[in-house]
Amino acid sequence: METIGAILSELESYAKGLDISRKELANRLGIPYSTVKHWFQQGRSARRPSEANLTKIRAFLESREKPEVYPQIEEASHRTEKIRYLLLLLEDELRWFRDNDPDARKIFRKELDASDIGYISSLLTMLGEEDKFRRWLALTTNRFAFFKKRRRKI
Repeated sequence: METIGAILSELESYAKGLDISRKELANRLGIPYSTVKHWFQQGRSARRPSEANLTKIRAFLESREKPEVYPQIEEASHRTEKIRYLLLLLEDELRWFRDNDPDARKIFRKELDASDIGYISSLLTMLGEEDKFRRWLALTTNRFAFFKKRRRKI
């Protein structure tokens, strides 16, 4: 069972996260500002929310908007899953070249640009640690050029 203090703390954290005032919070809750103000006062003048207001607070917290970072986290998870799949597919294709004869690897080398392979390889490695990634990003001048070269040939 949650305590009133925990509910009010969550409510206050949510308001701070959205950078809204207590007055705006009161408006969103549909509760007079003076009532909301008294909930957060210290000492004797502090009042606890009524059951009706606790119901409003709980409903508000349950239906609240997700902070802006949530869609970004969901997008990152989705894209990570796609990369995981692509890496499995890539490993399967590369294994074919590994296990085949030297002529197959010669075609591989002829068709693919070694600097593109190096760029992708180093990008994957550097994404593993933020500090390394930032240094790499600042220092690298190489970019994935496959499609640029391809357009010129067409």
